[in-house]
Parts: sequence; structure tokens; C-alpha cells
Amino acid sequence: MVTGASGDSRTIKTALTLYAIAVTAFLLLPLVLAVVLAFSSGNNLQFPPPGLSVQWIGKALESRTLREGFMISAVVGVVSSLISAVAGTAAAIAINHFRFKGRAAAQALLMAPLSLPGIVVGLAILFALPLLGMSSGVLATIAGHAVIGTPYVAYMVLASLANYDLALDRAAANLGAGRFRTFRDITLPLIAPGIYAGTICAFLLSFDNVALSLFLSNGNTLPLRLMQSIQVYADPTVAAASVILILMSLAALPFLERAFRDASTGRAI
Repeated sequence: MVTGASGDSRTIKTALTLYAIAVTAFLLLPLVLAVVLAFSSGNNLQFPPPGLSVQWIGKALESRTLREGFMISAVVGVVSSLISAVAGTAAAIAINHFRFKGRAAAQALLMAPLSLPGIVVGLAILFALPLLGMSSGVLATIAGHAVIGTPYVAYMVLASLANYDLALDRAAANLGAGRFRTFRDITLPLIAPGIYAGTICAFLLSFDNVALSLFLSNGNTLPLRLMQSIQVYADPTVAAASVILILMSLAALPFLERAFRDASTGRAI
């Protein structure tokens, strides 16, 4: 019986290992193909490449279209993530600290963008723009990305507030501290990891967004310009730009890992 149980355990372990390897290969294979094609000496996206060259890396860096798309995506990502940070933090504190009628409905509404398809959210915002006196463009894109970024910040901040003791607020009030000072000196340091992690999520979501940008940005963001390049030119410049973005992501990975770890443990930074 012991031998049989040990054999079953080894079989399960082997199956899980093979499954993990298969999933990892499935996720990494497109990245490997992009890296290989970025160094192709050919003029088309063909695999295997006829030879190796770094010419497309240089062309990607020199491309005015891609540089402008990168700057627009960066600006939209930074501004929308900052808006999401403020709105998501305020919403999380309100939901966690106060008990009011409709609290559950407010929380469900706050998290609704996470469950809705991006195309649905993009169409809804597009139809709402005329009512707000706005048209598609950078401002509309920032607003739309903030809508979908706010729930991520709120979720991370709520996780940081899970072990928050409201007695700290009452003690600060008894010592004469106002709401702003209590938030600045007590609440903010404790929830800072969640704010950082949520803001990073909102930025990454915005920078890589296609569904909302397709309706709101007039095709000016980097992901949409890469899609346009594939449809029109289909040369390895797109793969080279992808490799540059991969390298930037790898450089930022240690900081992202620390932010998410601190948010999950609730440790103040």
C-alpha cells in the first residue's frame, strides 16, 4: 500500500511538472519567436529567418511613428494610472472604513469594469463622450483607461486594508489629529504598498490596452500603431519594437515583484 501510494505521488508530481513545462512553453514561445524575428536579415516576418541582423532594432528606434506612439502611450499610462490611484484609494478607504446603505452595490459597481469585456466598456465610453462634451483623443483615452484602472488600485488597497485596525484612526482623533493628518501619517504609510502595486497594474493595463484605445485614441497609441504596421508593412520592425518592450519589462520586473510582495504582505514601504 505504501509503495502504491508513493508511486501515485510520483505520477502526480511528474504530470504536474509536465503540465507546468507545457504551460510555460506555451506562454514563452511567442516571445521567443518575436526575439528571433527581430534579428532577421529578411524584409518580411518569416520563420525561420534567412539570416541574422540588428538592422531592425535600429529602424524601430529610429521610427518616428513608433516613438510618437510610445510617448502617447506613456503619457496616457502615467496620467490615467495617477487618476486611478487617487480614485481607487479613495473608494477603497470609503468601502473599508464606513458602513453605509448601498455599500455592497457600490463595491460591485466599482469592480464592474473587471468583469465586462473591453470592447463593451470602450463602446459605452465612446457613446458617453458627446454627453460630456468630449471627442476621441488623448483626453478621452486617459479617462477611459482610468475607468478600467481604478478597480485594480481599489482591489490592491483593499488587500492592504484587510488587517487595518480602525482603532488607529480613533486614537489619532483622540490625540487631536484631523482626518487629513490621520490619513497622511497613519493610513497612507500602511496602504502605500497596495497603492504602488495597483498604480503599476493600472499603468501596465493602460500601456498595453487595445480594446479601449481602438475606440478612444484615434489609433495613436503604441499597440495600435504596431497593429497598423503589421497590416501595412509586415516587416520585422514590429518584432524589434516588441523586443525593446520586453527588455524594458524585464528591467522593471524586480521592482514589480517587490511592489506586489509588499502589497500582499501589507508591509509598509
